[in-house]
Amino acid sequence: MAIKGIVFHWTAGRYDQTFSDYHYNVTFEPQSGRANIVKTCSSDDDKKHHTWNRNNERIGISLCCAYQATSANLGNYPPTDAQIEAAAALAGKLAHIYSIKEDEIKTHAEWAFVDGYGPGSGDPETRWDLWIPNWKGKGKNLSQVIRDKSLWYKEQFKGHTEDHNELFAPKTINLANHGEVYLPSIVKTVMEAHLVTSDEPGMNGSWPTSFEDRITSHYNHSEAATGHKMRRAEPWCPSNEGGSNEFGQGSSVKPPAVAEAWYMCMYWKNPPLPGTKMIMRNPANGKTVVAAAGYEIGPGSPQDCLAGACEEIHHYLGTKHTGKIEIGFAKDQSLPYGPLEIKN
Repeated sequence: MAIKGIVFHWTAGRYDQTFSDYHYNVTFEPQSGRANIVKTCSSDDDKKHHTWNRNNERIGISLCCAYQATSANLGNYPPTDAQIEAAAALAGKLAHIYSIKEDEIKTHAEWAFVDGYGPGSGDPETRWDLWIPNWKGKGKNLSQVIRDKSLWYKEQFKGHTEDHNELFAPKTINLANHGEVYLPSIVKTVMEAHLVTSDEPGMNGSWPTSFEDRITSHYNHSEAATGHKMRRAEPWCPSNEGGSNEFGQGSSVKPPAVAEAWYMCMYWKNPPLPGTKMIMRNPANGKTVVAAAGYEIGPGSPQDCLAGACEEIHHYLGTKHTGKIEIGFAKDQSLPYGPLEIKN
């Protein structure tokens, strides 16, 4: 049977309740902030009874949420960002595999509108799954939000979730300027400037006197320490920013050269220990690096960018300033910094 569509639902149950009416259930763990995909089919082409009149050749993905929800109050089990992101990533992967078109990625509420039992129809079997106008005050219906995310994942898909559980240690963090964020997530990432290293040649404990002072020596030092050859162009980090007083000064101890060459940052409320290993991956091409966190806090702007990465990381991944990168804590903290070859 050829698969032609995806239908998003909610279960109208609690976060840990799954139902076999759907091909996939997306549960949620409130303590960890983690969403999990639970497969409840033997094959994607199993016929499930999830959407009246629309079950043939369509995959049902349901967020485990919305227990006792009403249009006025979503209750104690509203859809979570982690569930929405996980469901969209799964849908994007499936849409990529089965070449599913945009008009076949819908919520149950949207199909209910088409078939006469959507919100406002008066039908006793009205279905309004994920039909939430002005989701989080951003002007879009949640049905459109989850479809847009799915289409983005479809376009970018390449190795995004294949070894997800092998590489990442899921964790919810607090950012000083954005609240709680579930990692791993794909976020916009700025291009960061350079930090003075703990073994910086020619510094003798001093600091640069300008953005460019002795920066060429630093470039050479980074290349020698990592073997990564590229045309480096970023200056030292500015002084008097993020609590630093000197050019090239981070928010923590000076990193060793091999860590500075692969460093990343977020606007941590509670920064990780210096040298904490992070996984950074370009979802468009699958290229992956092990990055060093805990040496710097930022970025301060643009406001929609949640992370920063040094130019070596952007160069290797093939991303640019404010590009989207998948970021999470490395499950294996013994991994060396730098490019990580993923074996399929």
